[in-house]
Amino acid sequence: MKKGAIQGAHEVGFWKRHLSKIGVAGSLFSSFVTSLFAAACCLGPPALLPIFSAIGLGFLISDAVLQPMMIFFLLVSLFGLILGMRRHRNPWAVSIGILSAVTAYVFRFVSVNNLLAWLGIAGLVIASQLNVLLRQRQLKAKLAFAP
Repeated sequence: MKKGAIQGAHEVGFWKRHLSKIGVAGSLFSSFVTSLFAAACCLGPPALLPIFSAIGLGFLISDAVLQPMMIFFLLVSLFGLILGMRRHRNPWAVSIGILSAVTAYVFRFVSVNNLLAWLGIAGLVIASQLNVLLRQRQLKAKLAFAP
């Protein structure tokens, strides 16, 4: 049987072809969502209670709900950065992401300092953008050396 384009595509495997896209998209999406939950944590109920109540999310104001959700989204962000690192082989984005996630969590729930918590969230967004930039640079280099 001849190897055709369809069979060749199946040999590579679905996850191997699409995992980097999930990593970059997941990283960007979860950074945005994490920023939203950090805003709920850092700005406090007076600023966000009317907004969340108007759209039916008034239960999100409690730290008992926000803490596990923030942990989940921070882990999703880090997972996306790790998947991106597997593709471009540069640890800077993951290093910045880990430092930023720890900073955001610690300065929100352990030692409360809103400015440093916001800096941690900004670091996560920067790490996600760096991840995309490194992936694009790797793809351009790969295309430049292709025959």
